[in-house]
Amino acid sequence: MVRILQNSNVNLKGLKIVELGSGWSPILPYQLIFEGNAKSVDSYDINEHYNAKEIKQLNDYYSKHHTIDLESKGNYKTHKSLTYLPKTSICECKLDNIDLVVSRFVLEHVPVKNIIEMHKFFNSTLRKGSYILHLISPNDHRSYSDSSLSLQDFLKYSQEEWDDIQTKFDYHNRLRLPQYLEIFMIDFEIISLEHSTLNTNSEAYQKFRELAIHEDFSKFNEEELMAGSINILLKKK
Repeated sequence: MVRILQNSNVNLKGLKIVELGSGWSPILPYQLIFEGNAKSVDSYDINEHYNAKEIKQLNDYYSKHHTIDLESKGNYKTHKSLTYLPKTSICECKLDNIDLVVSRFVLEHVPVKNIIEMHKFFNSTLRKGSYILHLISPNDHRSYSDSSLSLQDFLKYSQEEWDDIQTKFDYHNRLRLPQYLEIFMIDFEIISLEHSTLNTNSEAYQKFRELAIHEDFSKFNEEELMAGSINILLKKK
């Protein structure tokens, strides 16, 4: 994140940041605060996964290297510059003083209609010149634990078939790179875009070539279907 932002002349120091998707402990917020010198981080999650034991371990680790000012907020003791907002939709809050929104491997788990709604809200609420940085993992996550599967294995299914396979705990929207770009480009300027590129000599490509891609994805070329590790920086127009 630091590299992408610095390449676009964006410095984390003093920024007010929103994190989408908190996970089980505030590792990213702490990095942004302690190592990036961000002013504050508000972390939003529609669930409540924070784990007090893991947070204590994180606090103990950082206290060995930094002066850490902790506050008890609800069930958790965290850095005073962090605000945790579980069971909360970002679209219910005011973001007019926020400089940067970040997400790390979250967007692929969000339904398309919610991604569209979220970015319309960002456009209406964020001030001009604010940034949004998304790190997206668009591959079939089942392949990370089953090496026999292609990174694009789930593209062989219809939406109905895929909905029978996935659950609410491992939901993946299967959006391809052009679909993300189409959503983002409505209201935001794309400042930076990175993604993995096509390597026809790789094992991953050979596995992909063996797939019978479902007709729902027939409009995309091979590079668009295989584009992974998407990092995209947006700017409010």
